[in-house]
Amino acid sequence: MAESFTRLKEVRRIGYLLLLILVASVLFMAGSNYLFRKEVEEAIYVSIFEQNKKRLKEIVDATVLSFSKKEALLKEDMKRKVREEVLNAHKIATSIYRTCKILKCSDNKIKRLIHEALKGYRFFEGKGYIFIDSVKGPVVLNPLFPELEGKNVWNIKDAKGKLVHREFERTVLYSPNNEGFVTYYWYLPGTKKVDEKISFLKLFKPYNWIIGGGFYLSDFKEYVKRILKEEGRIYNLFIVDLNGKTGSSLQERRLLAVVRRLPQKELESGLFINNGSGVYYLRLYRRWNWLIGSYVTKDDLFKEAVVLKGEFMGTMKAALFVGSLVVLVIFSSSTLGIWYFMEELRKTLRELFKRNRQLTKLNREMVLRAYKDNITGLRNRNRFEEDLRKVATSKVNFALVNIRNFREINELFGMKEGDRILRTFGKFLKRLAKRENKFARVYRIRGDRFGLLVTDISEGDFISMVKRIIAKLEQQEFEVGDIKFRLDVVAGISRNREQPIIEAEIAEQEAKKRNMDIYVFDVDLEELYRELQKNITIATKLKDAISNDRVIPVFQPIVDLQTGEVEKYEALMRIVDEDGKLLMPGDFLPVAKKISIYNKLSKKLIEKALLTVREKGIKVALNISSEDLVSSTMRDWLIEVIRNYGVADKVCFEIVESEAFSDLRILESFYSKVKELGAELAIDDFGSGYSNYEYITIIKPDYIKIDGSLISKVVQSKDAETLVKHIVLFSKELNIKTVAEFISSEEILEKVKELGVDYGQGFYLGKPTQLS
Repeated sequence: MAESFTRLKEVRRIGYLLLLILVASVLFMAGSNYLFRKEVEEAIYVSIFEQNKKRLKEIVDATVLSFSKKEALLKEDMKRKVREEVLNAHKIATSIYRTCKILKCSDNKIKRLIHEALKGYRFFEGKGYIFIDSVKGPVVLNPLFPELEGKNVWNIKDAKGKLVHREFERTVLYSPNNEGFVTYYWYLPGTKKVDEKISFLKLFKPYNWIIGGGFYLSDFKEYVKRILKEEGRIYNLFIVDLNGKTGSSLQERRLLAVVRRLPQKELESGLFINNGSGVYYLRLYRRWNWLIGSYVTKDDLFKEAVVLKGEFMGTMKAALFVGSLVVLVIFSSSTLGIWYFMEELRKTLRELFKRNRQLTKLNREMVLRAYKDNITGLRNRNRFEEDLRKVATSKVNFALVNIRNFREINELFGMKEGDRILRTFGKFLKRLAKRENKFARVYRIRGDRFGLLVTDISEGDFISMVKRIIAKLEQQEFEVGDIKFRLDVVAGISRNREQPIIEAEIAEQEAKKRNMDIYVFDVDLEELYRELQKNITIATKLKDAISNDRVIPVFQPIVDLQTGEVEKYEALMRIVDEDGKLLMPGDFLPVAKKISIYNKLSKKLIEKALLTVREKGIKVALNISSEDLVSSTMRDWLIEVIRNYGVADKVCFEIVESEAFSDLRILESFYSKVKELGAELAIDDFGSGYSNYEYITIIKPDYIKIDGSLISKVVQSKDAETLVKHIVLFSKELNIKTVAEFISSEEILEKVKELGVDYGQGFYLGKPTQLS
């Protein structure tokens, strides 16, 4: 009995032990499963987090990189839309006018109908409106500033001092088709804040009205912001204007509070912010002080992790359960459970890696769009600049390879075939470069210009390499249809990493001038480079002066030498730069003629001079060039402008002798037309070289201005005195008045009087000065 009781106790002890082992096994497996799930969840979340950070950075960087191009394209698009709206308003006014004229309505009634029809005309989501000014008269319509209606705004200036209405008149009266754009600074409706405004204007001829409409820079920025947001909606792209004091949403206000404490340099290069709501990548677009960013919320990260975890754990649960059951029931079968578990784990990880590859591919595509040329498939200029920044050495070997006369190929075969030739040329250039140096990089810089960058060889080896490549490129045969031809190739080389493209392009142009295949930028070209830099600076100042009305006329007196009275003034041009300093004609006129804005400068000077003539009743001499005479448009404009200002009888046109007789028929025709209006003609710098007396007898100008180089020597040189005397006698025979230039002393003044010169001009008689 005692023995049975002892056995029973042993069985019970074994049972408790087995139960304890079972419970311990269950707890161990449950704990192991829990820790494993936690580790898997953490790994999934970290992977998703890092991939999303990489994606956000690529999206924002690519947006900032392409922003400058989009800004210019979108501004042109907005200007085109404004023009369409104004032309539509003009059509409405024209339709009302024609219909009412058929019905024999009075002009007052027609004007009221047009006013009512256009008063409520809106565009750009209600921000754009139509206004009407009248030439030399009051404001007809201004729905957002009705207090201006009926008032004359001839003398009203914008925030930068521009006489806006006068600019309106000049644009519609003297531009082709009586229309054009004007930029000025005006008050935002309902505020005292000034903003840049671009308006399109069209002349309504029946009533001499100026119909216009425009948009503010702030509206344009909002338009750009909206377009970028629409394009980037799937990427959660957003833009915050840092010029404002507060954001437009709670999200923006929170961001602003954080961003304003951060260094600007970090924002310009881009940074991540991880706050309670999500992960943000931000980058500053400095030009407009915009913060461009993209984000992913923590909820989205969590959801993505939950989905991936669900897919992963859905298969894992069954594996874990089976594995645990096997361990608990038959320990010997545990190997099979582990194998099954590991197989499912491998499948799930494979799916995770697949997702990672898809995200990496998407990121790579975003980078390619920003750095790849879409015609040739080569790296583009953006990629070149990026690669150049990463080069460690200060010396680089860069060649700009150009196809001579490629424009003729485009004109002969068309743009489509031209692009195909560029693609073939680019592939061949890359293949040759890689054969020469496996580290060589080839780019399409722009148009028919390709870049070749190598950093690991000497200058001599690089020059030899480029020569070999050019020789092989010129041997390559190209084919369009049945026509076969070879290309003529030229290259310029730079070793300066600071401005390699500019230097290489100067060297390339020098190679063309010298009829060479290759030229290296050297000391001889540095002066040309400095001159180019100087010209770029002057050109920028000239364009800025035109935009901001800083073309200034100064007037030098021309004196009657018999009476000592001022007969007239010569109008001379001065440019005031943004710092208030004067630019002299000798510095800016050659640049103005090179970049084809001389006509714009000349027109501004002439209009301002004529305005002074009309206001002060003086006579004025206006310089015109051979470029002005050759252009039929400019000749017509000169005749029209003196007629419109009503001062033709107070104007004398001056043209330099060396330019006056380049086309005698044109000069005769022009003089005949201005003479009918009462204007006069003077031949300037007469006697400076070979003087054509025969042409003078044909044209018979009103004045001959004797060149200053003769007048300055007339006291010391007998030859100069004799020549001046002959010019005076010749002129008197033809009843032509003479003017002596460059009178700088009492002795010169007395001498020209003695020789019988009629008028004098020079610093001794009066310096150029403003009359306003």
